[in-house]
Amino acid sequence: MKYTSLYVIVALSVAAVLILGIIFAHYSNRMSVKSPLNASEITPADVSLSYVSYLEAIVVVDNDPGNNNLRTTWGISMYIKADNMTMLFDAGPDPTVLKENAKKLGLDLSKIDFIVISHEHGDHIGGLKCIAEIMGDKPIKVYVPKHMASSAKKWIRGLGFNVIEIDRTTVIAKGVAVIGELYGPPYEQALAVNVKGRGLAIFVGCSHPGVDNIVKKAVSDLNEKPYIVIGGFHLVGASEDRIASVADSLIKLGLKKIYPMHCSGDGIRGYISEKYPEVYGDGGVGLKVIIKERG
Repeated sequence: MKYTSLYVIVALSVAAVLILGIIFAHYSNRMSVKSPLNASEITPADVSLSYVSYLEAIVVVDNDPGNNNLRTTWGISMYIKADNMTMLFDAGPDPTVLKENAKKLGLDLSKIDFIVISHEHGDHIGGLKCIAEIMGDKPIKVYVPKHMASSAKKWIRGLGFNVIEIDRTTVIAKGVAVIGELYGPPYEQALAVNVKGRGLAIFVGCSHPGVDNIVKKAVSDLNEKPYIVIGGFHLVGASEDRIASVADSLIKLGLKKIYPMHCSGDGIRGYISEKYPEVYGDGGVGLKVIIKERG
């Protein structure tokens, strides 16, 4: 009986150690985030973003004139370099405009490592055809909102891209995250790059869910302060009260620079430039923004 009791105690002890080991391993895996990630396996609480030391963003496509040598068209696309990575945020509506403007700006579209698409509208995805032709058989990831229209996802896959569907904030590379989709309509996501000592550079397509809501989600999910937001704010024709509400909200969030482009409208440009001139950023196609680490 004594030996039987001893065996039972030893067996229970071994079982307890194994169970604790399994729990610890599971917890460790939950806390350790690898990039790129399977979007279905990550929640905002799992995000570990890190940072980059240098960011350069060039507006290749926009409907607002900037550089007179470049073509304008309704849409937006930004070519972004972050340390040793090159990415494209949205692709504009026209593959010819994207290709011609990139060439005039001295940008090599074949160097793109991955693409982030904000939403399904044609003025943000049409230019992908140009990238597909340049890349040929080279596989390249395109991150899209999970609830993007199935027809849009099918079209992108048909171009030969590896479509990655995102439904929640996900780290896709060191210092780079996709801000999980919000409903506008349509469903829309954004891109965030964390610059050391500065904070988040947030790139938005049309901000159908509200640019202030997108920035709030980025700050909440990534637990980092915002530094700059650039892109379309979807405020053309918005009321003065709506414009003031959005602009004041962005300022309260602590942004140091705000660049309203594409579908933002003259209303918010005028409001921010007059009330917050030190924060307002002006520009159109050809605009280049450089952010270097602080310290």
